[in-house]
Amino acid sequence: MDRDDAIETKAEQALLEIEHLASGATEVEFEVEDRTVSHEPSDELADLLAEQADETGLSEADVLKLHAELFSGAFRDDDAVRPPNAPPE
Repeated sequence: MDRDDAIETKAEQALLEIEHLASGATEVEFEVEDRTVSHEPSDELADLLAEQADETGLSEADVLKLHAELFSGAFRDDDAVRPPNAPPE
């Protein structure tokens, strides 16, 4: 799997987890372009992001980004390093 496919897979997993926790969603729509992920949150998630943005002083987009990074290792610099006990590619 190349890096772009890995980012798309991790983004889908992270966004689905976040949306499911906020709204119970079992599907999520998003786009990846030049390693930038775009997602229109559900109303429930948008409300949660607005509340957390007000509490933290961050933008709603930054709050969503933090949640996505929490649920996904796709955006770390070291994610290309495979653990020594990983199965062969």
